[in-house]
Amino acid sequence: MPIFHLVVRHFAEISPAEESRLLALLTAADIEGIANHPVTRRNQQLTRAWRRAILAQALNLSPEQLIFAKEAHGKPYLANQNISFNISHSTEAFAIVWSLDDIPLGIDIEDKSKKRKMQTLAERTFSADEIKVWQNPELSPQQAHEQWLKTWTRKEAVLKAHGLGIRLDLNTLNTENVGEMLTHPLLGEWRYRSFNLDEQVVSVSWSSNKDAETILGK
Repeated sequence: MPIFHLVVRHFAEISPAEESRLLALLTAADIEGIANHPVTRRNQQLTRAWRRAILAQALNLSPEQLIFAKEAHGKPYLANQNISFNISHSTEAFAIVWSLDDIPLGIDIEDKSKKRKMQTLAERTFSADEIKVWQNPELSPQQAHEQWLKTWTRKEAVLKAHGLGIRLDLNTLNTENVGEMLTHPLLGEWRYRSFNLDEQVVSVSWSSNKDAETILGK
């Protein structure tokens, strides 16, 4: 059974001293393509610093030993270590999933506080089954909101786990299946799992016909 480690960090919940320590880990390659907007720039820097620090700890290495590279379609990986991982960040938080098992991973995190045109996006991207579950009249407004985010993050996680950059209609991905398993003619078979946190919804996806254990880390 694959074992996945999931870590979520919040940009607002970091001390100045810890932020300085993390930013000192960044290499020249880490800051390539960083945004100019101050808030976005800070969040991107922390995202890459957390990625380096967390994976180094998982591998029992010093952060500077990690060499990041990208696959043909832009999915990052470690060129010199055998570890699977994927990251995501929202306006408020960062998330990373990693495993020492050699298996493709994808993750997506979304803030509950972010305003979205849910009806419009659902009509364009949700399958009929997904819309039916989301519009269940027995759900409270908060439950419906969280259900929408669960569906959205699952789709994003599956596409990121696949990593080959295939463009397709998102409504052809149906995440309302028994056993949390999706089969698609272009993408193959993927498992997924969602986590409803206090302020975010996170979904993880992996390529496997087996269940997996997920460990929530700090």
